[in-house]
Amino acid sequence: MPEYLIYTILGIFLGLVNIALLIPVLRVLFENQITNIDKPALVYNIGYIIEYFNYWINNAMTNYGKLYGLSIIALVIGASSLLANLFRYLATKTLIRFRLYIMQDIRNKLFKQYLNSDISFFQKNSRSTLVNTLTNEVYELEHSLLGAYQVIMRDPLVIFFYFCALFYMSFQLTLFAVFFFPVAGFIISRVIKKLKSYGYFSQAYASKILAKVDESVSNIKIIKSFDAMDKTINEFEEINQSFTQASKKLFVKRELAAPASEFMGVCAVLGLVLFGGYLIFDKKTTLDGAMFIGYIALFIQMIQPFKNIASSSSSIQRGIVSAEKLFSLLDEQPQIVAKKPVLSNASITNSFSFNNVSFSYQEDDEIIKGISFNLLKGEKLALVGESGAGKSTIADLCSRFYDVSSGEILIDNINIKHIALSNLRQMIGIVTQEPILFFDTIYENIKYNTNAIEQEVIDAAKNANAHDFIMQLPQKYQTIVGDRGNRLSGGQKQRITIARAILKNPQLLILDEATSALDTESEKAVQDALENLMTSRTSIIIAHRLSTVKNCDKIIVLKQGEIVEYGTHTGLIEKNGYYKKLVSLQQLID
Repeated sequence: MPEYLIYTILGIFLGLVNIALLIPVLRVLFENQITNIDKPALVYNIGYIIEYFNYWINNAMTNYGKLYGLSIIALVIGASSLLANLFRYLATKTLIRFRLYIMQDIRNKLFKQYLNSDISFFQKNSRSTLVNTLTNEVYELEHSLLGAYQVIMRDPLVIFFYFCALFYMSFQLTLFAVFFFPVAGFIISRVIKKLKSYGYFSQAYASKILAKVDESVSNIKIIKSFDAMDKTINEFEEINQSFTQASKKLFVKRELAAPASEFMGVCAVLGLVLFGGYLIFDKKTTLDGAMFIGYIALFIQMIQPFKNIASSSSSIQRGIVSAEKLFSLLDEQPQIVAKKPVLSNASITNSFSFNNVSFSYQEDDEIIKGISFNLLKGEKLALVGESGAGKSTIADLCSRFYDVSSGEILIDNINIKHIALSNLRQMIGIVTQEPILFFDTIYENIKYNTNAIEQEVIDAAKNANAHDFIMQLPQKYQTIVGDRGNRLSGGQKQRITIARAILKNPQLLILDEATSALDTESEKAVQDALENLMTSRTSIIIAHRLSTVKNCDKIIVLKQGEIVEYGTHTGLIEKNGYYKKLVSLQQLID
């Protein structure tokens, strides 16, 4: 930011001018006689400017009197002060704009990182952690690390230019002052040494508080049904107490830095007064009384920048903790990417198949083992089996939410790893057991990420058996569904998600126990909608109620991740094996 540096340097320089002008003011006020001053020879340095100003003011006072000279100095100081504050304002404005755009960019990149990350990323990082990082940690970074950026950029320049002016005024006094600052820096560094560790623990407990609140609100029905309010409150209070203790240690150390630096500054000024007095009384310096007072005033102006730097150390440590968390998420690279050569216009024209596919999560045991099947375009395949058999995992592998550990998944004999992810996922539509809706209107939830016109949205709702109940709502298609669709019943939400899938018109449809959580009446309406959706469409159906898969072209029976039976409903019943046992048990339960 060159403009920030320019504005800052101009503001510092004009601030120096204001203090330097105190010296002729003091001389005008306290010297009885006006001393003749010769016009200085032209030399290109700051000393010439000061000498020429003194010469000009001296002539003005000689010709027009002291009050006139004092008035001129006052006008110059006023103009200089106005410009100094203008440049400080412009510098601050520039920095604020820079800071806001930086944080906007960080939030955008972090949110983009979330959406582009693999599903495994969300298993490693809890929802509350991700929300906390995007909100609290980014806020902490802005107000700590970037808040200290102004101090880091401006105050060292202030100290540098002021030290140059002090050396120009008195080399001896400034050399004496230089010995003070390493001592003060050592003392202050001892105060802030543990700030980073305290900041880490404080922010970690803040994240735990957010996680506990999120978990408790999400599971409030369970908490109340088990009468576990006191237990949950005690757990929260323990986390909150730990947060308070860590924060107390952090704030105590942080607040100690400023008074410590101020006391060191006062000691330095007292030392300068004593040493300067010694030099002046013994006539070992060219400083007169007015210049010495100006020197002290200039030195005092340096104390605040040093205090700012000391105080900002704690903010920097807090910001570093937030930055480490934030960039650890930003640095994670997705592992699931298309491999070269990448196809971006693939489609299911013949078949979709698994070829000896196995899968496990990292070092865990295999969840599915050697799965193979071939699904022709337009066929319906059912996956059945007990919970944990690997049915939903197969559905996740189809969309490359995870990559297979071995084997391959093929679309028309093309490994899906060579198909662009956007192309692959555009081909696939998923309707899950838990319908997912966004806090928006019914219309926008159905239209989601498509260019459909209004009539197409209505036609999709009709095919999903959703149009009638939508038209009975006060705002019809413009009705807000609420958080995760909580203003609608389970069957209504599911039919809206089916309408969304119909509008997407996927080549491969995956139904992951889409009716298992519904009552009988809702299930019938949803099942009719699903039949409309599956018409002439390649489909994989994960079924809880086996009565819904009778008409599928193929049924795969899974047990502990392996295919134990494969065929049609009639054929599997005739085998009198595991599938028939599952059907019999379900009929008994029903």
